[in-house]
Amino acid sequence: MAPLNAPLPKTWKIPWRLVFFFCLLTAGILGLGYLYHEYHVAFLLKAKEKELSGLADQKAKQLTTWRRERLNDGLLISDDPDLAREIQAWLEGKGPPGAEERISRQLAAPMSRGSYVAAALLDPRGIERLAIAEIRPELLPLVKRIAGEALRTQRIILSDLYRLPQSGAINMTLAVPIRLHQNDKSRIVGVVVYQIDPNYFLYPLLTTWPTLSKTAEMVLVRREIKEKAILFLNSPRLRPGSALLLREPLAATQLPSVRAALGEEGMVQGIDYRGVPVLAANRLIPDSPWFLTVKMDLSEVTAPLRRWDYLIPILTLTFIITAGLGVGFIWRNRDAHFYRQQYQSESERRALLQRNEYLTKYANDIILAVDQDWQIVEANDRAVESYEYTREELFNLHLGDLFVDQGFSLAGHKKKLEEEGKDGLRFEINNRRKDGTAFLAEISASLMDLGGTRLYQYIIRDISDRKLREQALQESEQQLRFLSSQLLVIQESERARISKELHDELGQTLMILKYQLNSLEDRLPKNKKVLRHDCRELLHYLDNIIEDVRRLSWDLRPSVLEKFGLATALKNLLKDFGKHHEIQWDPAQVEGIDHLFPPLSQINIYRIFQEALTNIGRHAQATNISIKIDKHDREAICAIEDNGRGFDPQAARQRESGQRGIGLATMHERARMAGGRLKIWSRPGAGTRLTFTIPREKGE
Repeated sequence: MAPLNAPLPKTWKIPWRLVFFFCLLTAGILGLGYLYHEYHVAFLLKAKEKELSGLADQKAKQLTTWRRERLNDGLLISDDPDLAREIQAWLEGKGPPGAEERISRQLAAPMSRGSYVAAALLDPRGIERLAIAEIRPELLPLVKRIAGEALRTQRIILSDLYRLPQSGAINMTLAVPIRLHQNDKSRIVGVVVYQIDPNYFLYPLLTTWPTLSKTAEMVLVRREIKEKAILFLNSPRLRPGSALLLREPLAATQLPSVRAALGEEGMVQGIDYRGVPVLAANRLIPDSPWFLTVKMDLSEVTAPLRRWDYLIPILTLTFIITAGLGVGFIWRNRDAHFYRQQYQSESERRALLQRNEYLTKYANDIILAVDQDWQIVEANDRAVESYEYTREELFNLHLGDLFVDQGFSLAGHKKKLEEEGKDGLRFEINNRRKDGTAFLAEISASLMDLGGTRLYQYIIRDISDRKLREQALQESEQQLRFLSSQLLVIQESERARISKELHDELGQTLMILKYQLNSLEDRLPKNKKVLRHDCRELLHYLDNIIEDVRRLSWDLRPSVLEKFGLATALKNLLKDFGKHHEIQWDPAQVEGIDHLFPPLSQINIYRIFQEALTNIGRHAQATNISIKIDKHDREAICAIEDNGRGFDPQAARQRESGQRGIGLATMHERARMAGGRLKIWSRPGAGTRLTFTIPREKGE
């Protein structure tokens, strides 16, 4: 390799890949610069939108509250029956001494907590009768018109902002009709008018801004339908003295305030009345014709970004120059990097081979490598130890010398291995040691391709001890299953014996006792009413005992199963179940099954249904159950289903044995004793379905 500072050869060629990479990198840097600039613009806009939106919500809420408070002031006066009676009496000249002073004091109360500067009481004809605070004469015609509207509509009227033609003062008027309720009727006895000066609260509310700003302002507008324009209700910050004078046509939809009047709320960008781009938040003031716009010039919003207008191009150019230098450095050092990479790859390959050799050498399983002629070409230490051959002796053996099962064909084995490819084969086969002893092994065979050479790899595990343990476990399981089946058979025999004794001995004894009590009652004199009543009570109690003995005998060994068959026994079981539980059931579909099963299988089927119904009655909380037996050629499928609360079978199986009953285990064992299998499907809230398949006898 030539030194790094060697001159370029005469056959130097343009590295088009590096040139393309540099162009791609330059385009990426320019794109990132543009995206970075746009990100900052979007970030600033989002932050300012959040600020303006929050301020607009706050101001809209304050305006709504202010208007509601004015109306509430009117409600307190309008619905006061004592005040209405006193005003009526005073207006009719029947008021007691001091009535005028009390009325004035009560009507003046709202002026201490609002923006009211004047107030007066007018009679139903609109004549001023009492001046609480003198209203200027130029206001009287307009005030009387608003009072007349309140008298006509009998509603509280809060007028909109209006400008006086002579003085240019801006006011609002609150007109409150005074209602007098008599005999479920009401009439207006007068109207109180309050003059509101917006300069006391309303306008200061619209001029306060929480932060320093040169262009931020809030404007309140209303829509003028006839003039097809919007009217500014307050003076914009940059147009002082223009309240109720400044208008803009509704066609100027670039104005945020016009868009607010047209129903567009939220954040908008547009051109304001000065022709300057602005960012604005529009809000509708509920229960009013007002629209609020909180805005700021876009130039002020993006002012923090101006210094980046110079810095971003400088940084972009710096990155492009740095990228060019980096590409040049890569171009100059690519050969050195290539050889370093080759050296590193070789070192990693050697390290990998060493690790693989270590793992192969000390693995617990036998590992063999065999060529296409089945000659052993590699073996680990475990193979030497297990087969008791030396390594050199193993290399002189074929695979067939180790695999000794009859019927094993290397040709057939090779065909299967070639078909499976890298997925490999898994099988079990007997292996032979040097001394001739054999051991059962589990084989995993696969193809390997090492440097163009195809080899077969065999990973062999001695499983003779495991097979012995599995056989012992299987024998133990068979013994336990035989024991459990014998226990169930003995249990049925013992149940039959106890049932017979209960029915034949205890039942007969109780019947004799019943007859004796009947005879005793018959022999008692009729005047012994107490004794006769006691006898009848004892007979009733004895009947209950006899019924309990009969039911207990039936549960232990249902005689109807032996006398009338399985179908009748299942129907009686379902009928008896319905007596003790408020559960409906579908008619049992069990016809024609009495000769399908041997006697022991019939008992097991009956017991499975009995245990299932017991579980339903105790735990399921069901409202409906159904029993069905489907006959097929070689087997019958029995099923019982409920619509109860269900359960999780997996969780039930995973419980500790001390917490789990033996009902499910017994049902599984009875199904196995009958030569069948049992399945349970359930889910919490979705009911339970139990099915078991029992082989049929040949012929019915």
